[in-house]
Amino acid sequence: MRSHGYRYEEHRDGAADIDPLHRQSESIEQVASYLADCSRRFDHDISMLFDAVRRNPEHRAEATIQVACLQRSGVVSADYTERRWRSEQADDRFSFEQWSPEATQCRLDPLGLGRQG
Repeated sequence: MRSHGYRYEEHRDGAADIDPLHRQSESIEQVASYLADCSRRFDHDISMLFDAVRRNPEHRAEATIQVACLQRSGVVSADYTERRWRSEQADDRFSFEQWSPEATQCRLDPLGLGRQG
């Protein structure tokens, strides 16, 4: 909002303050359009970051959590390794059905923290 000349502060209760930085006076519709523009530009990145933290809050290695999940789900055998997963991931060619419900669930929620595909 600063690029449009406004200070925006959101409070814990959901209320927000929007104050002009340069004493400008614009219609509520114009200010709302600035807010919508900021949301469009930044929400995608914030949502991706939120999802990344939610699915792996301890920031464990992706290969480690993926292989463990795939093994637990019966998608791959116990001898399937992290090294093999990384190689297949890099080539985007997996030796298992990557779009099966179980593999998809591992991609979305490898630690089983509650996200359903």
